[in-house]
Amino acid sequence: MNNLFDLSGKVAIVTGAARGIGESIAVELAKSGANVVVSDIIPGESTAKKVKALGRKSIYIRADVSNEKEVINLINETMRKFGKIDILVNNAGIYKYAPTTSFSLEDWEKTIHIDLRGVFLCSREALKHMKRGASIINISSIAGISGFPDSAAYCAAKGGVRALTKYLASEFGKKGIRVNSVHPGIIHTPMTQQFFEDKKSINEMIAKIPLGRVGQPIDIAGPVVFLASDAASYITGEELVVDGGWIFSAE
Repeated sequence: MNNLFDLSGKVAIVTGAARGIGESIAVELAKSGANVVVSDIIPGESTAKKVKALGRKSIYIRADVSNEKEVINLINETMRKFGKIDILVNNAGIYKYAPTTSFSLEDWEKTIHIDLRGVFLCSREALKHMKRGASIINISSIAGISGFPDSAAYCAAKGGVRALTKYLASEFGKKGIRVNSVHPGIIHTPMTQQFFEDKKSINEMIAKIPLGRVGQPIDIAGPVVFLASDAASYITGEELVVDGGWIFSAE
């Protein structure tokens, strides 16, 4: 019987895969059969090791997604090692926060470069090699839809990812390549750990979430596997909100 979620033989690149959401995505893609290229600016060999332990092939390639030369190397090395790219998950990102009137230009530019420019560069280079049936999943955020306090750059970047996703889906749909975005709510990761140190604020956030809890990396990995698979073969240009119901309950 055909398994719509079977990714056997597929080659996936996951950026920001050394830890957190990216690590979980890489592992779950491997559980579904994919070979995974782990990319990050911090060491990602441990994630690659977890993928290999599942019987899949994996390599770690260091790449700053905002650096054009490093992105080109990431894609070229993937092609050299595996000969194709079936799945690209643009997950790498940073979060800088401060009130708008005191938000530094340096933090603004760094956020835009990594969170938005990085998605463009990785997509542009991967699309040169992708064929019909390939899939790009961009990790945006509910901040790119509804805004978030003290997060001007992050909201702008993630809103840009949302729009870029729809454009790429339109341009490459005729070639049979799907492009979708996933919009996490509050997910407990090393990047968000700072917020979890304030128990009062976290409890206030949880009170706004219908499902009554914050998300975990696996909560994002599952939807990514779905969008990468044939189960989503007629879905493109969509934004999948994964926030426990936060946005709709706030409307």
